Amino acid sequence: MFWIAQYPMDAIDWTFSKLGGWLGQLLPEAWWSDLLVNGLLAGLSGILVFVPQIMILFGLITVLEDTGYMARISFLTDKLMRKVGLNGKSVMPMISGFACAVPAIMSTRNIENKKERLLTILITPLMSCSARLPVYTMLLALTIPRKHVLGFLSLQGLVMMGLYMLGLVMAMIVSYVAKWFIKMKEKSFFILELPIYRAPAGTTSSSPWSARRRSLSWMPER
Repeated sequence: MFWIAQYPMDAIDWTFSKLGGWLGQLLPEAWWSDLLVNGLLAGLSGILVFVPQIMILFGLITVLEDTGYMARISFLTDKLMRKVGLNGKSVMPMISGFACAVPAIMSTRNIENKKERLLTILITPLMSCSARLPVYTMLLALTIPRKHVLGFLSLQGLVMMGLYMLGLVMAMIVSYVAKWFIKMKEKSFFILELPIYRAPAGTTSSSPWSARRRSLSWMPER
């Protein structure tokens, strides 16, 4: 995903760089021109440069959801999530947290249990969002040599993957510890609709497959 998003990110960065240089030469030297070029334009560039990664990630999530596999991800991970005090529905906000933590936290509203929802909100910022990618890149370029492991695996790429895995592992540890301090006695239900597997067909509801669905629900023992 990162190498695909790198091309539009470089294009956005190049466009704003050229635009800032052109405006810097065109506008007179004044406080408002400096505010426009180095403040407003540079800030807008810093925000828009992460849009391609977020679009690609949410596009892939939409494909998984439309094929019927996204619901099964929540179902398959529910047993693991409950060991650390979470819910199977916590997986979706955690995945979204790799793009941006703000919409990921907003998506926790579909978790019915208050304790599990609060734990998900607490650990979602531990996911390595796109805003941290430039920081990781600079640190890796300064500290990790550019060499390969086993002849084809980049050492810098392995360390980058390790940083992402570290955020995920720390989120599990924090959730496991925090669940003992959050005292909310509320029964946890896991009610999930499992659509059948199908080819992505957009958001239309006229498909004959839309009526063929089954539901799965249970109350785990505490």
